[in-house]
Amino acid sequence: MPVRYGSQPFDEQIQHFRNKTNIGTERWADIWKQAHDRAFMVAGAMKDDLLADFRRAVDTAISEGRSLGWFQSQFDDIVAKHGWQHTGAASWRAQVIYDTNIRQSYTAGREQQIEQIKHRRPYGLYKHSGSEHPRHDHLSWNNLVLPLDDPWWKTHTPINGYGCKCRKLTLSEQDLQRLGLKVGKAPEVDYYDWVDSLTGEVHRIPKGIDPGFDYTPQSSAALTEKTRKIIARKPPLNARLNPRIVDHAFSTVRGVNATELSRILTELDSPQVKAFEAVLKKHDLKTLFLKLTEISGGKKAYAIADDVEAYLQSGRHPLVNFTSRRPKRVNGFTASSFRHVVVKAKSTDKLAGVSTRQLTEAAERVIAEAGHYPSRDGRWWSFSAAAQQHSDAARVTATWAHEMGHQLYFLAGRPTLPGQPSLTEYGSTTIDEWFAEHFVAWLFAPDALKVSQPESFAFITDTVQKAL
Repeated sequence: MPVRYGSQPFDEQIQHFRNKTNIGTERWADIWKQAHDRAFMVAGAMKDDLLADFRRAVDTAISEGRSLGWFQSQFDDIVAKHGWQHTGAASWRAQVIYDTNIRQSYTAGREQQIEQIKHRRPYGLYKHSGSEHPRHDHLSWNNLVLPLDDPWWKTHTPINGYGCKCRKLTLSEQDLQRLGLKVGKAPEVDYYDWVDSLTGEVHRIPKGIDPGFDYTPQSSAALTEKTRKIIARKPPLNARLNPRIVDHAFSTVRGVNATELSRILTELDSPQVKAFEAVLKKHDLKTLFLKLTEISGGKKAYAIADDVEAYLQSGRHPLVNFTSRRPKRVNGFTASSFRHVVVKAKSTDKLAGVSTRQLTEAAERVIAEAGHYPSRDGRWWSFSAAAQQHSDAARVTATWAHEMGHQLYFLAGRPTLPGQPSLTEYGSTTIDEWFAEHFVAWLFAPDALKVSQPESFAFITDTVQKAL
């Protein structure tokens, strides 16, 4: 039985989906807006047989009215069959595929019907879903009536984002009178720039609409060849990426990411950064930027556990990899059994505001004042503490470098230290902390370290090479 909405068999929805062409993509942003009308894709599913199995499952869900629970079981079977490594928790990923395909195909089928009857029902009514936690822009459009030919519908016809359940209904003149509605004026459209964090491509998106949803799903067969050409012209993902020193990071803080870390290190432009980059890439060292509540091990930790493990692929219980018994006291941590570091960040931290000048000045200040110890009051507690004089985000960056220093020391076999005094109080607590603190100095202020402690500078340089 085809899916039915009300009493009308919804063949248009089924046909819209079946007219699509399978296209393997590396990620969701490779197919943009109207191209989805003629392309079936699952982000990261590149193999033809894998994509074909997903398509069969979605087709059955649409044409036979299968439930989300049924589709999730199919998703699990397909993943197991092909050994597919996907991002995100399986239940969440399956729901995104299910909801997006069913709702977009439904909208496309409805648009075909609307075209056929708009001479009798020439008005469109935006209806909010009544969600308990609404998108405020969507809620503000509730009961908005506009002519179906109004350009506003081209970018605002629901669905308008992942999880959006808003609808577009049609009305006749009699409906307007019966419901006491009036034809309104299209809201002024404000735009925001959405930057693809991987490729740097910039898209102008209407405010209130998720990236990639600012179009009206339709079912024109002419789009098939156009879509094929778009995909054929698009270079592989690696060719579209700007070179990055830090390839990736898992972050629950929007302003703290691998892109900004790479920018900071690129601006340093030093032999030390190049050597560090070689170690990062050879050993694929990973980073977790997490909030205090997530490191604490409570509900917030369990909520991200599957996603963290999908990123780390460690094979251990996920919480072991990122929780601490002293979450309030630590800025970050790692272990010799890890190939990743954990750094605590706040939701307000933004690495975009961190400059190499700030980090270098902080490191040089620590080195200079350590040179007068013990004749003066004392050393800085840590390089992170000095960086925090500029901003919390600078502290996050220095902490990340410190934790990466631990990883380099572990990889090099923890060679014997050169017998030089620690630059900071924290560095004097253990040999591991000595190295991690000196690594921060070596990375951000190599010239100052070389003058102050030439033996330490040479030791760090040699140890980084051993880590390779």
